[in-house]
Amino acid sequence: MKNHFIKTLSIVFSVVFVADLYAQHSILDPGNELIEPARLENDVDNPCVTETFYQRLEQRCQENVLMYHAEKLVQRGVVSLEWPLRTVARLTDCSYYRVSAYVDQNTTTGAFQDYNCGSNTYDGHRGTDISIWPYNYLKMDSNWVEVIAAAPGMIIDKHDGEFDKNCATNTMMPNYLVVQHADGSRALYLHMKKNSLTAKTIGQSVELGEFIGIVGSSGNSSGPHLHFEVWAGATVATRVDPFKGTCNTLNASSWWAKQKEYKETAIVKVSSNSTDIVIPACPSTEIPNEQSVFQIPFQGPGLPAGFAKFYIFLRDEISGLTADISILNPDGTVFTSWTYTSPADSKTRIQGWSKKLPGNPGIYTIKAVYNGKTCSSQFEIKMPVQTHSSSENTNFKIYPNPNKGQFIFQMENLYAGILDIYNLIGSKIYTEVINQKHTEINIPNGQGIFYYKFQGVQAKQFTGKIVIER
Repeated sequence: MKNHFIKTLSIVFSVVFVADLYAQHSILDPGNELIEPARLENDVDNPCVTETFYQRLEQRCQENVLMYHAEKLVQRGVVSLEWPLRTVARLTDCSYYRVSAYVDQNTTTGAFQDYNCGSNTYDGHRGTDISIWPYNYLKMDSNWVEVIAAAPGMIIDKHDGEFDKNCATNTMMPNYLVVQHADGSRALYLHMKKNSLTAKTIGQSVELGEFIGIVGSSGNSSGPHLHFEVWAGATVATRVDPFKGTCNTLNASSWWAKQKEYKETAIVKVSSNSTDIVIPACPSTEIPNEQSVFQIPFQGPGLPAGFAKFYIFLRDEISGLTADISILNPDGTVFTSWTYTSPADSKTRIQGWSKKLPGNPGIYTIKAVYNGKTCSSQFEIKMPVQTHSSSENTNFKIYPNPNKGQFIFQMENLYAGILDIYNLIGSKIYTEVINQKHTEINIPNGQGIFYYKFQGVQAKQFTGKIVIER
C-alpha cells in the first residue's frame, strides 16, 4: 500500500462461503424465559365486579326495561352465543387471548371450582374473564381487540367515560354495556376502554357480531380483559355459566354455538425481534422490539453481530410437552431448528432465543409446533444497496466486483473518509482511512459475500456489496 495515506487493517474472519449461505452457524443457546412483572389478580377480596355494582346494575336495567318496553320483546327459545371478541385485520397473531377466570360453581364461602372441576376461577366470580394476551396494554392502546355482540338484542344499559387503565382495587365504575336477548336473557360486557363504546344508545338494537367497544381495564380491574356474564333473567341470581361441564351446577346445556376447549394449549404468537422484549409494570405499555425486515449486516442491541431474538408465547402450557421450532428458508427447507420442553404447567409463558440470522436475501419463516398446533410468522433478509446522501456526481465505484480479494476503491469528487467492510454476520473485518481518489484494497483471506460502508468526512455515505471469489 502507498505510504501517503494511513491504513489500519484488522481481520477477524469467520470465513463465509457462497455455497454455505443457507447453513446455520449457531452458538449454544438454551433459551431464556421472559418473566412478566407480577400484577394484581382479581380474587375474592378484589373482585372485578362488586356487590354494590350488581345492585346498581339491576336497578338501572329494571328502569330501562320499563322505559323502553323491552319486556314485551321477550319470546320463547334459547339464545345461542358466539365468542364476544374479535381482532382487527392488522393483528395477525395466531391468537390473542386467554381465559383468566371462569364462573365459580362452588357456592361455599372460601372454596371455588370452575365448570370443568378445575381451579381457573376465584371465590364468588360470576362471569368469564377473557384477558387479551400477549402485550395486553399494547393491544388495548392500539384498539386491536374489539368487543362484539355475542347475540342480537336490545341495549338496556350503558355507561362510558371512566378511566380505563386500572391495576388495583378501586371503587370506580367500569365502562360497560348490557344487552337483553329475544328470550329475555342478558349479556353483560364489562371493563371496556374509555370512550370506545358503540354510539348506539339505550333502547336501540344490536345485531350478532356488531361492534360494542374495545377491551380495556376500567372499573375494579387488574388488567385489560372482558368480563362476560350471562343472566337467564333480570337479576344476578339468575346467572348461568355458558360452558357445559361436569361441575356446572347452574345449567345443563352449553349456551355457546360452538364451545371452546377448557384449556386451549397452544403457541399463540411467534416473533422475530431486534433485541429483548421490554414488559414494564402495569399499566405501562409493552415494547415488543419486533422486527420483520433485517438488513445485512445487522447488529441487534445487546446481541452478537448478526444475531436476532426469536420468541414463542405459550398459553395453557403443559409440563413435559415439547415445542418444535424452526426457521425455514425461502424454499421451505430448514435453515435451523431447535426444541423447547415445558418445565411446568403455566397459564402463560414467553420464551426467547438468540439465533443467527440467515445471510441470503429472501422471505424466511419462523415456525413453532406445540400440542399439534402450528404458529408461524415471516421476516425478510435484505442486502444493502449502494446509496448516497447527495445528488452530487461523485463517480464512486468499486472494481472489479466480483474480485479475488484485490480491488480498487474509486471516489473522484469526494475522497476523504473511512471504509468499513463487514462479513455476513455483521462483524467488521476491515477498516481503512481513505484520503485519495483511488485506493487499492487487498483482503488476503476469505471468500463469499461482504458488505462495505464508506462514511465521508462531509457526511456522504455509501453502502453496497462485494463478492470475493478465490
